[in-house]
Amino acid sequence: MFKRIQKIIFIEIFIALILLPMLSWGVISIIDSKNNSIMKSLDFDLNEKRNKATLSEVFDATKFTSEVENYYNDRLPYRSILITFKRYLDAKIELPYKNHIEKPLIKLFSKKKLVEDAEEEISISSERFMDDAVDKFLGHGLYKDEIDPYDNEIEFPIRYLNDPKVIMGQSDWLYLNENNISYYQGLNVIASDSEIKKYIAPYLRLKNMCDRVGKRLIILICPEKEEIYPEYMPTLEIKNEREKPYYISEYIKNNTDLIYIYPKDEMLQYKKNYLLYKKYDSHWNAIGGYIAANEIKKKLGCNIIPLRDLKLKKVKTLDADLAFYGNTSAESLPLTFKYEVLNYKTDHFVDFIFINNQITYDSFTTHCNKGFKRKVFLLGDSFREAMQDYFVKDFEEFYCNTYLNMHEKFIREEAKRADDIIISLVERNEEIVLPQICELLYGILGEYENELRTLFK
Repeated sequence: MFKRIQKIIFIEIFIALILLPMLSWGVISIIDSKNNSIMKSLDFDLNEKRNKATLSEVFDATKFTSEVENYYNDRLPYRSILITFKRYLDAKIELPYKNHIEKPLIKLFSKKKLVEDAEEEISISSERFMDDAVDKFLGHGLYKDEIDPYDNEIEFPIRYLNDPKVIMGQSDWLYLNENNISYYQGLNVIASDSEIKKYIAPYLRLKNMCDRVGKRLIILICPEKEEIYPEYMPTLEIKNEREKPYYISEYIKNNTDLIYIYPKDEMLQYKKNYLLYKKYDSHWNAIGGYIAANEIKKKLGCNIIPLRDLKLKKVKTLDADLAFYGNTSAESLPLTFKYEVLNYKTDHFVDFIFINNQITYDSFTTHCNKGFKRKVFLLGDSFREAMQDYFVKDFEEFYCNTYLNMHEKFIREEAKRADDIIISLVERNEEIVLPQICELLYGILGEYENELRTLFK
């Protein structure tokens, strides 16, 4: 008798768990049907990276149950709240797992793998072999001097953002909203050759002018943070996996001799070993800047120091421009870290022979006696800051100017003196800002061409 009553109670509880959420959801929907304020707080947008499941118009007995289950799961009452709470729990569990379980397991199994492989390949030197075996086990090159970028605490200090211009992702990663989302979802795509040809016409016009006055032009488009770290983004429906710069770079590579760099693939190669962008900030860090600067220097014929040969130091800091941009206090945020490069040509003395602003360094000129015998002019947005140090010690003269201030006087002088002109912009600034910069430089170099003609008459 007792067991029968127990079974009935369990069945009633099970039915209640199924029906009560649906009934309460229906009641709230009816009550809140006029202003919909309560439902907005309960059924908020999770920005999922897909469309909700639908039922097939053609009945298929083999797929019917799974289709109904997926359809119901996507429309489950209180779904947004449940998923948000699960993400919160996952992040809380992630920290003790990484610190107390994951690392010991990796050490245990990597050592076991080393022993097994060492018995088969005794002839291989032990030190180099250990690197190879660990590399094989982990699936990427984890060198002795490299640092685990995820060895930091995961907390949830940001409870809300006060401005929709900023998105809060998982584990409190912050991302810029605005037009970045259309790029990320693949809504702002340019795919046809005719569209691309029209789009890059200002680039080619400037390239032809640079050729006429003996200068080399390089255009660098910096990947957005969400393109390198999509795993922390809220889920969003992706219409096209390939970003606009991919189509443009492919067309330019196959149809022109313009140097156009979009280093997303290079960034992805290093993200397992290094943190490349800032958690609460929209910019890349010193390592992201180093990878991009190396891609430029390869085009300039410079020797490249491999990233694994750099000695790095992690220094606690708080870069939180997105917290401020989101009108949210950053005081409660835990410190993140930045990299300091300890051995990048420390014997190369750099002389700052001109600085327009001692605080912002928005325009400056440097001289380095041991640098490569080229005069390089970099004009770009704030992403240039993480690259500057890797140019000033490598070139005889290096000029830098930020497009935000557009000091045309300095741009005019530096563009004329330079052997190489580099335009560096983050992805979201390419469509509007880059044509403006091309037009400005085209005019300046056109004047320079006329000056040369007068001089050599």
